[in-house]
Amino acid sequence: MATLLRVLGLPAAVILAVLAWAWLDSAVGWRGVHLPILGALLCFTGALLMGWCAWLFARIGKGSPHPFIAKTRRLVIAGPYRCVRNPMMWGVGAVLVGLALWLGSVGLWLGFACFLLFVRWFVRSYEEPDMERRFGEEYRQYCRQVPRWWPRFRRQAIAE
Repeated sequence: MATLLRVLGLPAAVILAVLAWAWLDSAVGWRGVHLPILGALLCFTGALLMGWCAWLFARIGKGSPHPFIAKTRRLVIAGPYRCVRNPMMWGVGAVLVGLALWLGSVGLWLGFACFLLFVRWFVRSYEEPDMERRFGEEYRQYCRQVPRWWPRFRRQAIAE
């Protein structure tokens, strides 16, 4: 039961945070830009990217995208990980921006800003040191070849 709570705790916290940011709109009376079709498209695209990343983590990495439980046993450098080191964050960001546009939510834009700050801190302070400890030189070489945040779409050889 404790493991189940740890596994579900992070996603539940994210869902609660999104709901709280969206609730803020109704509590304060904010109305943001309302573009439901674009918002839905971004949500769908972001969810597909997150699903692809999770599938690669399970198939190639022999683990999960959860940062604390069932970590990958192999470094995943295929698919979107060839273009950017954090495509899962792009997927989550696309879903947050999509929800903000879909619902016309100012609160969710504030939530997206908080997400960006948190991710910047989390990746540098926890995720990258953890991956360097687990994968060593293979990860350091990957970091030299693939940008952290902004995708590079040109073809390049990555040592697998």
